[in-house]
Amino acid sequence: MKKLLIFLSLLFSIFLLSQEFKFEEVVRVDSTVTKNELFNRARSWIGKTYNDEKYVIATEDRATGELSGNGSMNYNTKRLYFGVGAVIGDVYYKINIYVKDGRYKYVFHSFRHTGSYVGGSAPISYGLLTEDTEAPKPSRGGANNKAWNDIKEQTRIKIKRTIEDLKSSMSTKYEGSGEW
Repeated sequence: MKKLLIFLSLLFSIFLLSQEFKFEEVVRVDSTVTKNELFNRARSWIGKTYNDEKYVIATEDRATGELSGNGSMNYNTKRLYFGVGAVIGDVYYKINIYVKDGRYKYVFHSFRHTGSYVGGSAPISYGLLTEDTEAPKPSRGGANNKAWNDIKEQTRIKIKRTIEDLKSSMSTKYEGSGEW
């Protein structure tokens, strides 16, 4: 029994320490704004924010009020650390936007880092970003906390800007809704 309790507490602590990098919030807007209007705003925002929305959007269901898809951002740094050239690359992520009358919810999650090939050397990829402070073992080489924390910090900054832009768009009337 004691061994089982120790095992369960260890498993629970590992789960808590490895929480996925995630940004989510329910945002209330004017209660008179319909689900359909918010859906149009979200769809329009995706079209303006990402280069080619047909490659971004995976789910577009007006009836349920769900838009979901995939996004990416470039990771580049001016910091110097071992293997920096092979770590510079992209961070891929998933987006979910749910709309209801008078409110919407966004979720940015499943962030994955992929490094770049440099001078014939394989990339250094850290994979799934988590809230862990210690870097996981990357695809090659040893773990580097400077790289790991820089990737997460730059991702955090870029996603916060993206969220601010989403909120601004979601509070502005959809252009196709008016008389013209």
